[in-house]
Amino acid sequence: MARAVAEREIPILGIHLGELGFLAEVVLNDMFSRLDDVSNGDFLIQKRMAIKCSVLNENGSKTFHALNDVVVDRGKSHRLLNCELFANGNFVADYKADGLIVSTPTGSTAYSLSSGGPIVIPTFGSIVVTPISPHTLTLRPIVFSDDQILTISFPNNGHEDMALAIDGQVSEYLNPSAKVEIQKAPFEVNMINFSDSNYFSTLRSKLGWGVRGSN
Repeated sequence: MARAVAEREIPILGIHLGELGFLAEVVLNDMFSRLDDVSNGDFLIQKRMAIKCSVLNENGSKTFHALNDVVVDRGKSHRLLNCELFANGNFVADYKADGLIVSTPTGSTAYSLSSGGPIVIPTFGSIVVTPISPHTLTLRPIVFSDDQILTISFPNNGHEDMALAIDGQVSEYLNPSAKVEIQKAPFEVNMINFSDSNYFSTLRSKLGWGVRGSN
């Protein structure tokens, strides 16, 4: 939904109907009162960064957009994914891992977090790269400024196809000659929130962040 309406600058109000619902600003019991707030103009707009993902290969290119993350993994193979990461054309690292997660600040509390990535506040312009089960202790997540263009290539991946996922929904298989280019999208996603909302309270209540257990 976010990808479909973002380019038209239509504000999005998340209503929690499922399990965790981290992006859902409204719980079901408060839905009607919050909808009244929206109809009365009593709300705020928070702009969330999105990322643009271009898949480049010999057949041309495809472009996708993500609010949360772009994931490249080993697909159907049981072998580690071999890939190289570049930032603005500069070599960053050679990864041997189950995959790479490239996330926005919004996506930093999703798959990236469960793979050991940092929590990034939503208004901080950045792109986070988190390896999935890397085969070395020294390959840690890294945070790039949002003006960087990241390129992932697969020079040593043999003949095995990799899998690409956009926000966990759009999937594509990549051949080893493909390159994946990721950068800040030319638009932002308008999320509705309210004056009594607090990001850190949401972290504590929904993720248990910083909450000490009772003795």
